[in-house]
Amino acid sequence: MSRNFTFHIAGLLYLTLPLGAMAQAHDPRVDALTTEVAQLKRTVADQDQRIAELEKTVKALQAIAMPKPERIPAPTPPWQLASSWTQIKPGMSEAQVVEILGPPTHSDTVTDVRTLYYQPDPHSTTTLTGSVTLMDDRVTTMVPPAF
Repeated sequence: MSRNFTFHIAGLLYLTLPLGAMAQAHDPRVDALTTEVAQLKRTVADQDQRIAELEKTVKALQAIAMPKPERIPAPTPPWQLASSWTQIKPGMSEAQVVEILGPPTHSDTVTDVRTLYYQPDPHSTTTLTGSVTLMDDRVTTMVPPAF
């Protein structure tokens, strides 16, 4: 039995030695994969940084390139059109004049005489001015702009 026992121990040792050697053996494929994973992690980190820088640059360029909204020009006031002034007739009421020419820029009243002045605003480049004089709420004289 001792011979048989020795034979079994020798057989077990024979079987366990290759397993231990295999567990300790260094597989070069594992090293290659580990190196490749580390390289891919560095590449992803570099790409993340580049993307962040590009997004920052795009935002800065968009801020510069965005056109500022342009001022929408106001429509020409009716009093600046010659055709409006030709509609003003003696005897018309102030309400009729305002309906045709629009509201005056300012007016003066002395007793029963009221004068409606039409002048451009200070930011305008036009020099047109006109006036309508009313007595007892009726047009008596008109000085149209010199078109």
